[in-house]
Amino acid sequence: MSDRGKIGLFGGSFDPIHTGHLILAQAAMDFIGLGKVLFIPTAVPPHKRREDITDFKVRKEMVELAIADNAKFELSFLEGEDKISYTYESVMHLKKKGFSREHIHLLIGSDSLMEIRSWRKPEVILSNATMVVLRRPGYEGIPALPQEAAVIMIERGGNLISSSEIRELVGEARSIRYLVPRSVENFISDHSLYRRST
Repeated sequence: MSDRGKIGLFGGSFDPIHTGHLILAQAAMDFIGLGKVLFIPTAVPPHKRREDITDFKVRKEMVELAIADNAKFELSFLEGEDKISYTYESVMHLKKKGFSREHIHLLIGSDSLMEIRSWRKPEVILSNATMVVLRRPGYEGIPALPQEAAVIMIERGGNLISSSEIRELVGEARSIRYLVPRSVENFISDHSLYRRST
């Protein structure tokens, strides 16, 4: 399998997706030589209550808009079912399709790496995927991991943009220009997302 067979898995709530997500995905693609990055919006994140997250169809549409101009970015429904889904399931889905750990790359922040032992079946993830970790301020270390774990740390692509900050700015009727792609900014405005009820 050639380098073009390398796949990046980028999961998250994407509530909303923002330019920081896109910068990280592109940085990982350039640094590692990924053939494509799968953006995997999670329908029911295990760490959030349903009532605290925007409807999956809305988040999915924002991802579609955000990645529309990059042929190497793809929307995936690996975690799109109306049930709690876990990262290890997405990893195993690709393994069953014949992808090895050298070709499955999981994109996460160093803050998430520090918490990976609390994820569902972390040993399955670490045994079957290469971890591509963006170093975030305050999370410079690497936790104790199995000896066979494969971790690639990258410095480029770091930023302080967060989805929660964007939701807060919209709620305060402040600008989010350049924090999200223009298409996503327009979508949020057109659908009155994240506005606080008065």
